[in-house]
Amino acid sequence: MDSLSQLLNMLNPRCEVNLHCRFAGRWEADHPQLGPGMVPWHAILKGEARLQIAGAAYDVRPGDVLLLPQGSAHTLQGLIDWGHLSPVAKRHNGAVTEVRAEGEGEAVEVLCGEFNFGPDSRWLFADATKLIVLHTRDRQDCPELETLLAMLVRESLAAQPGGAKLVQHLAATFLTLLLRILLSQHTPPAGLLRLMTDHRLTPAVMAVLADPAQPWTIESLAQRCFLSRATFARHFAQAYHLTPQTWLTHLRMAQAARLLKQASTLTVETIAGRCGFASLASFSRAFKGIYGMTPARYRRY
Repeated sequence: MDSLSQLLNMLNPRCEVNLHCRFAGRWEADHPQLGPGMVPWHAILKGEARLQIAGAAYDVRPGDVLLLPQGSAHTLQGLIDWGHLSPVAKRHNGAVTEVRAEGEGEAVEVLCGEFNFGPDSRWLFADATKLIVLHTRDRQDCPELETLLAMLVRESLAAQPGGAKLVQHLAATFLTLLLRILLSQHTPPAGLLRLMTDHRLTPAVMAVLADPAQPWTIESLAQRCFLSRATFARHFAQAYHLTPQTWLTHLRMAQAARLLKQASTLTVETIAGRCGFASLASFSRAFKGIYGMTPARYRRY
């Protein structure tokens, strides 16, 4: 299995499409700060708009996909800045909430949703990565994305039997395609995606993703890359915002969190072993240090 598939299997993120927006006239849509692990996204389907985030403004156009890895507060607004704000009407159709604002000028159509990577996802993106903008209109390497977005819109608005479930699965595919495109970039966003594309470190990264329970050390990871311990540590620090051991712990905890929620027949001790911990006590300490609660409580939570 390839490294991206292994990562997504480990994380098992919850992928949602929750808004289909069509705005005209003078409009703005505020989005508050979200909790840890919540990554909102917006796909601009039609028209042009402006994104305001952290005191900066970005003009966006059809084909742009916006990701906010830190769940940062932001505002989407129209380019018309005169007159009264257009009144907004909302209606949930069983799959998504349709948001409509009528007014002058070209309508802007936006599909919005969230990717939930869980409360411990600081290791996925560096803290400085507040916004990722993919300009897909002029790209020749992602025709599937346009087709997928068309399917998402159609299923979101059709209110057909099974539509909500189909939208959920399509949203997961949407995330996979987005991550594939980001991995193909010359310089992926800072964080795990950049680490996964560093050719000097790829052998170690792929080995850990394939089997995080192995008793990995900096020495054994360096050997995978045919590097000395010091050279490996230096390259790792240049490519990633956490130390190798901290990164490994976060990977193991992500796997443990998924097993605690999904594998109800496995005991906590069995899960500890599958995640590379020799004792239940050390596993519980590490888990509580990251999630703020014991594994048993997390399973009930």
